[in-house]
Amino acid sequence: MGLLYVENPELDAAVVAELRAKVGWDARKEQLENILGSTYLTVACFDDNDLVGIIDVISDGIDDALIRNLVIHPEYQGKGIGHELLIKVLDRLKSNRIKTINVLFESELTEFYRKAGFRIVSGGIIDNEEGF
Repeated sequence: MGLLYVENPELDAAVVAELRAKVGWDARKEQLENILGSTYLTVACFDDNDLVGIIDVISDGIDDALIRNLVIHPEYQGKGIGHELLIKVLDRLKSNRIKTINVLFESELTEFYRKAGFRIVSGGIIDNEEGF
C-alpha cells in the first residue's frame, strides 16, 4: 500500500461519488460536479491511482473553516488514513491562521475528533434535503 496525500487534486465527480456511495452516503454526482475544485481546501489520499480517502474544507479564509466530507473507502478504514487527512487539513488551516475550525459529525465519532484536538460542544443541524 503506497499511499499518496495530495492537496487540492483534480478529481472526477464520478470517482468521488462512487467513494461516497461505498460508505453508504448519497452519491451526489451532479452536486459534486459544481463543488469540486471550488472549496477552500481538499486533501485526497490515493493508493496508486485509486481514490481511497478525501476531506474537504469550506472557509472564508480568515475567521472560520468548516471541515466536511471526510470519507474513507471501507477497505481502508481503520488504517489511520482519516486521521492523517484530518491532521493535514488542521495543519494547513493553522498555518493559514484560520481562527476557528468547525466540524459536524455523528456521536460515535466523538473520540476520533477529540483526539485530533477538537473541543466537543453541542450544536444542531437542519437537513433540508430530507424533505425533498
